[in-house]
Amino acid sequence: MSITSKVRQSVVLTADGQVQKLVNTATSSTATDIGKANILTVFAQASDADAEVKLYNEADASKTASRLVFHGKFSTAANHVHEFKIPAAGIYASDGIYADVTNVDFLYIIGTF
Repeated sequence: MSITSKVRQSVVLTADGQVQKLVNTATSSTATDIGKANILTVFAQASDADAEVKLYNEADASKTASRLVFHGKFSTAANHVHEFKIPAAGIYASDGIYADVTNVDFLYIIGTF
C-alpha cells in the first residue's frame, strides 16, 4: 500500500502577496494560489531588525483585520531566520492565504493544501 503525504511547502515569497503552491502537470509545474489550507509552519528570514509576518485568510490583498490568522515578529538584525511551528492541526485558512511582510527577505509555509 502506498501512502501519500498532503504536507507541502509553498512557493517562496520575497514580498507581500498571495501564497502559492506548485501544481504538477504531465509536462511542467505551475504556481497557483492556495485555497483551503492548514498552516503548520511559517519559515522566514529577516532583512533587518523587527521583522514581521502577517497572514490573512483572504484570496486578495484586502488585509482585513478580522481575517488576520497569524502575526509573528522576530529578529534583532538582518539574516536571522525563524521557524514558527503551529501546534496540533495548525491554523485553518478557508479562503486562501495573503502574506504581508515587513523586513523579510523571504518566507515559505509548510502545511496541507
